[in-house]
Amino acid sequence: MNDANPYTAPDASLDNEQNDLYQPKIISFSGRIGRLRYLAYGVGNYLLFMAVMIAVAGISMVAGGDSTMSVVFVGAMGILYIAMIVLSVMFAKRRLNDLNRSGWWFLLFIVPLVNFVMAIYVIFFPGTEGSNNFGPAPVNNSTGVKILAWMVPVIFVGFGIMAAIAIPAYQDYVMRAAGS
Repeated sequence: MNDANPYTAPDASLDNEQNDLYQPKIISFSGRIGRLRYLAYGVGNYLLFMAVMIAVAGISMVAGGDSTMSVVFVGAMGILYIAMIVLSVMFAKRRLNDLNRSGWWFLLFIVPLVNFVMAIYVIFFPGTEGSNNFGPAPVNNSTGVKILAWMVPVIFVGFGIMAAIAIPAYQDYVMRAAGS
């Protein structure tokens, strides 16, 4: 006969804490990405989009005023713009998953004024520690991700300095042109 008491607790480990980490893929609707990856992927998406648009515009200019090429250019712009929107939604959904929120929260970006609050929330609030409802935490950021993410403030400061120099110079130019 078995001497084990049927009312004793089982010997299995009940520790459900998962310290698993995963390497996020750039193009995926599942998983989580942190703040720096969100900024880096967004900057990378924008730079890639601009590089392709410059190439397409260059090809269109070389082709001249051909109406067929204009239609191709507009079609290529539309396709690229849709691809950029899809990638942006994908990155925002994964960032919201890191905050333990559903990807449907992305629809709040459509609402005026609420989109500003959502942008602050997505960019500045830290994600959940360890695993959450949407999977394990992503691995630490690589050097490339950190460099791309730090391009955001550099770009804003750079454009701010350029605007601070260019706007008064342009106004001075306009005033001189109007006086002649």
